[in-house]
Amino acid sequence: MPTHNPQAARPHEDPSVPSSGGSAGVEDPEETAAPMHTPAGFADAVLAALPDPVFVLDENNALVWSNEPLQSVLGDSAQALRGRQPPALFADSDTAVVREAFTAARAGGTPAPAEVTLLPRGDAPRPCTLTVRPLPADADAPGHVVGIARTAPRPAPPDASLRRERDRLAALYSGLPSPVVHYRVQDGDAIAEGVNAAFADIFGVSRDDVVGRNLDTLIASDEQHTQAEALTRKAVETGSVQAEVVRTTKDGPRHFQLDSVLFSSGETPEGFAIYTDVTEQKEREQTLRKEQDALRSMYRITADQTASFEDKVQRLIDLGREYLSLPYGFVTEISEHTQRILWASGEHVLLQPGASCPLSESYCRKTMQEESLLAIQDAAAAGWTGDPAYETFDLGTYIGSQILVDGDLYGTFCFAASEPRATSFSERERTFVELMTRWASYELEHRRATDQLERQNERLDNFAGLVAHDLRNPLNVAKGRLELVEDTEDLSHLPSIDRALTRMDEIIEDLLAVTWAGQSLGEADLEPCDLAALVASCWEQVDTPQARLVGDTAPCIYADETRLQRLLENLFRNATEHAGDDVTLRVGPLDDGFFVEDDGPGIPPEQREKVLKAGYSSNEEGTGLGLSIVKTIADAHGWSLSLAEGREGGARFEVTGVDLAAD
Repeated sequence: MPTHNPQAARPHEDPSVPSSGGSAGVEDPEETAAPMHTPAGFADAVLAALPDPVFVLDENNALVWSNEPLQSVLGDSAQALRGRQPPALFADSDTAVVREAFTAARAGGTPAPAEVTLLPRGDAPRPCTLTVRPLPADADAPGHVVGIARTAPRPAPPDASLRRERDRLAALYSGLPSPVVHYRVQDGDAIAEGVNAAFADIFGVSRDDVVGRNLDTLIASDEQHTQAEALTRKAVETGSVQAEVVRTTKDGPRHFQLDSVLFSSGETPEGFAIYTDVTEQKEREQTLRKEQDALRSMYRITADQTASFEDKVQRLIDLGREYLSLPYGFVTEISEHTQRILWASGEHVLLQPGASCPLSESYCRKTMQEESLLAIQDAAAAGWTGDPAYETFDLGTYIGSQILVDGDLYGTFCFAASEPRATSFSERERTFVELMTRWASYELEHRRATDQLERQNERLDNFAGLVAHDLRNPLNVAKGRLELVEDTEDLSHLPSIDRALTRMDEIIEDLLAVTWAGQSLGEADLEPCDLAALVASCWEQVDTPQARLVGDTAPCIYADETRLQRLLENLFRNATEHAGDDVTLRVGPLDDGFFVEDDGPGIPPEQREKVLKAGYSSNEEGTGLGLSIVKTIADAHGWSLSLAEGREGGARFEVTGVDLAAD
């Protein structure tokens, strides 16, 4: 129990009972003098140590003691509070409740706690729960009661609490690497209140310029503005929002993961929005989807059994142009000195089907030097500006890979653009082009093997027919005439036997020629041949004095000279046999080959395909293999042989696809 100031106590007062003439509290050491005896000192210490306001009233309801918490709440010292009545401590509306509690306690009752309000000086009222109990009966202090006012902690002012919360959040977001903006929602618009350094850097704005600006207008494009406003409304309605958005940064549009959270409500709620850049992730996802779609399309094209090889190549070129975002695509065939375009897509004038150029002026010559493929992002930066290929085709971007057939270079599969590419070719893009090239290599090898097999089968069929028919006739003649000689000893039959044997020898020789001429030739088998000199040499073997040869300027070509000679001899023989002894022949150059034509009756269009087949002959004395041998020799070189009408109405044989040699 608290003690009184002994110097102020009345003589008859018990020093252990609080007196109306003193006060208790840390501010007045005299009010907390040492107790007279142990029990009273113990009570004094307990009441003084309580964290809640405590006071003692005498029988007249005058305050005789108070602890420090009460003094702090009411804003007065112990001395100033001494003698006050309850109406001076509590709200007027609480006076009756307080008096009843004191009266009940003095009567020995246990009044229930009462919800009342303390009245601090110069401050807002403090609600509290008042508990009143009597002090132990004492002859010198009858009717004293003690009151404990349990107050709730004083709430911080709303604006101060909000300020502290904002300060804590600001300290947190200021160091984040992702853009963060503090905003308030006013009239449906997100108004920026502040941003971190990452926001200012990525969006290219200063912090001072951002404050007070409409956030959606500041960083959302016109196309994204409607979505941005909808997300602001959703944040107000639900308190938070997460979404993938596109926002305009200083480097252009970027993809962000938006996380927006409001931390206050009311007419102008406030919140924070964090923008996490996911552009690279989105680009990787898009690249992966694009690659998967391209590979699926490639598979569907190559697996289409109803499409021809030519159609598949054209579709693959278009697919590659789309996948690589390059305007030109083409497939070439390459000889030692010439590049010829077989299939192409795009509007480049020089990159069209059938176009050719010296290999020294092509990009493909460097592709041939690579083990896998050649990829050029920026030709000028790579040092191509002085290269003949760059000067001729003016291609800033190029990617191409070799087509190998049976291990030998056939050509290239290429894509290009006039402008440099913004990014280098990825490993996936390189692999995509190589897959196309390998498919083309496989298909061409398969076609070559199939064509060779078909030609072999055709020759076997022809051989069987010739042996069964053409050889049998002269053989029967020879046998029959020989029997007559034996029976009659008439030697006049010997010339017929000789003609029959000669005929058989011619047929056998032509059969051997077809077999020999049909053997495929590689680049190592070819050599430069002076076509004009070879034509003149072959013409000397023509035993028809009336025939005449007119020579245009014949090119120098790569060929097997022996087989080329046989080809020319057969064409000359065919002309003299069908156009007469006074035939005039002309040999001249083509862009990629040469022609041989006569002034004879020509060959009707409907028969031109037939005459090149083995066994066909309009001359009963012929073997039907002359022109077949010509075609076989052309095929072995990889040339094309076609028939047309000559300038004077005769037959014109055109040999194309020939590699021209420098003079």
